[in-house]
Amino acid sequence: MINGLHIDDKDTVVTLAAEAHPGDTVVYVEEGVEKTVEVLSDIPIYHKMAVKAVPKGGRVIKYGELIAIAAEDIVPGQHVHTHNTEEPERG
Repeated sequence: MINGLHIDDKDTVVTLAAEAHPGDTVVYVEEGVEKTVEVLSDIPIYHKMAVKAVPKGGRVIKYGELIAIAAEDIVPGQHVHTHNTEEPERG
């Protein structure tokens, strides 16, 4: 069952179709290949989870676009939200 929505192959996150808890497995498709990531923390439904490592200061990508900057190192399986991201510079 695919429960992580991965829109663009450049995305570093997926959007969860159901809430997830530590030890759960999220399944998503990237480049036509089904992939899995183990969940590391509680993540509410429709929130983002990292599927690729993003170093502090790195770009968080969703829909193939920059949506945030990592405020700390983010690892696959981690909840990605306002607690560990910053608004990107615009302009």
